[in-house]
Amino acid sequence: MMTKFLCLFLAAALSHSLFSQTTWIPTASPQTDRYDDIYFISPDTGWAVGTLAGNGRILRTTNGGATWQTQKNISTYMRSIEFADKNTGYAGGLGQSGTTIFYKTTDGGVNWTNISSVITGSNAGICGICCVNTSITYAVGVWASPAYVIKSVDGGNTWTYTDMSAYAKSLIDVQFTDANNGYVTGESNINSEGAVILKTTDGGSTWTKVFMSYGPGERLWKIQNLDGQNWFACIESAVADFNDTTTNFFLKSTDGGNSWVVKPAPRSNYLQGIGFMDTQRGWIGSTELFETNDGGNSWAKLTNYPGPNAFNRFQKINAGTAYFSSDIVYKLGNTLPVTSMAPKEHMKWLSVQPNPAKGDIYYKLELPHKTMYGVKIYDARASLIHEEIGERDKGTHRFHTGKKLAPGVYYVYVMYNEFAEYEKVIVE
Repeated sequence: MMTKFLCLFLAAALSHSLFSQTTWIPTASPQTDRYDDIYFISPDTGWAVGTLAGNGRILRTTNGGATWQTQKNISTYMRSIEFADKNTGYAGGLGQSGTTIFYKTTDGGVNWTNISSVITGSNAGICGICCVNTSITYAVGVWASPAYVIKSVDGGNTWTYTDMSAYAKSLIDVQFTDANNGYVTGESNINSEGAVILKTTDGGSTWTKVFMSYGPGERLWKIQNLDGQNWFACIESAVADFNDTTTNFFLKSTDGGNSWVVKPAPRSNYLQGIGFMDTQRGWIGSTELFETNDGGNSWAKLTNYPGPNAFNRFQKINAGTAYFSSDIVYKLGNTLPVTSMAPKEHMKWLSVQPNPAKGDIYYKLELPHKTMYGVKIYDARASLIHEEIGERDKGTHRFHTGKKLAPGVYYVYVMYNEFAEYEKVIVE
């Protein structure tokens, strides 16, 4: 009896140990610059959109990431994907001036149809998609600017376009709980308001700002609806990257997104991805990944993920299964992560010359392929003094502020589709 009891005890202890070790393990998805989005309709079946050197692809797995099949290669940056059911889905891309950026499938991704032509308005891409059901779908864009919401109520055959410039400079993510009630995230149309969450209760006819961060250079990136009542969202901060006195933050709501509590987040580069399995255990990150087991009151850096990574979209499937997109697609599991994976080199496309500068700041972008970019130049007080947003082809592109700047310290911060970087500049 003693031996039997001991065996049972050891088995239970081992089971608990394995459960407590659940962590992010790489699936067999091919490595890319960035998987911006994933969507699973079951623990095993899901899709991912990734981009390598400016060329996008749509992939599918039917065995929980053990293998992936490329369904479509697209010569643009792919940004978003979501399915209404196992057959009907949408995928969005960026930076083609309204062409080849929105696709639909009705056969599980075997075939994809370009439906960009049915969307009117100033369309620079689709950053986020939410399928309420097979008839109603919302989508938003774009991370750099402009801000808009598109909506279909007939299964994607026709779309209405809403210009959101009265509320936001850019929109990134969208989550609806039903046909009428939903949220979109991004950057406010008023610079001083920083990151913003907008809410609608009438299917997008009207919108209300329910949260503003009032932080310079901040966007509200990903938002998660955990269980209807508990929501989480991540603030991406340009200023926190270069200013040691600025704290990163994430948001938490316990009343269905009506009100939000601002909580400190770990210091790291442009935090974007966030996701919780329950109200206590969750993750946040981008180039690095952090874990909490107390609802975000404290965070621990996970050291088994060589960077720079690109953690972005989190999706919880059930109580034990979740996926996280990065430069590969990760799955929550009981196996320790691969530590021998070679880290990617940090990309560097920005240079400032001369530095120190004489009155004006001259900078250039060495782009290895076509991409969207957003340049923001801040002074030492984190005040925005210059902004440039656009899309450029592969090559060397030179810029300057065209202003007579006061002597002091400045920061040139650039976000691309793929990543973000900055340079410190002294103006004499």
